[in-house]
Amino acid sequence: MLFRNDGFISNCRLKENVVLFRHQFLMMLQRVFTVLFCGLLFTSCEFFQKKELTTDVVIDTIIDYNSIDTFPLFPNCDSIPSQEKQKICSQIKLSEHIYASLSDYKIVTSKQVNDTILIRLKIDNNGKSTLTNVRSSEFIKQVIPNLDSLINSGIKNLPLLKPAIKRGMPVATELALPIVVKN
Repeated sequence: MLFRNDGFISNCRLKENVVLFRHQFLMMLQRVFTVLFCGLLFTSCEFFQKKELTTDVVIDTIIDYNSIDTFPLFPNCDSIPSQEKQKICSQIKLSEHIYASLSDYKIVTSKQVNDTILIRLKIDNNGKSTLTNVRSSEFIKQVIPNLDSLINSGIKNLPLLKPAIKRGMPVATELALPIVVKN
């Protein structure tokens, strides 16, 4: 007699199908995790980089030391509205002051003089003026040997000037002022 158990065979086949399904499911999960892991590797580099916060602040660091915003001004010239006219006024007042200080001295020459000298003045950030250089010809140096000291004493008597302004701050400047010497 042959005993046949159809339930046992179908149960075995069911177990085989479950094992086979589980194996396929695990293989599929393994592939999904592999793909996700590779994707994570390719994109994860951005997560580890230090992110810098950028603020767009523009700072003007270029400073032109050869130019100033406002010229050093003689006391009465600051009420003039135009900066160019203020500059001309200050140059005229400085020249007049130097001419007036030289006219206090009796300069006598044996020769006819008609020459220009160049005076360099330094005006500090407080408005105090000092003579830095007097450039004159050899003829002037021979005819008027003490001219440098006379000009220096006139510069010492200058009133305090309003100093030059650069970016809202008073700054020291150096001026070149031509003076005509004529008798």
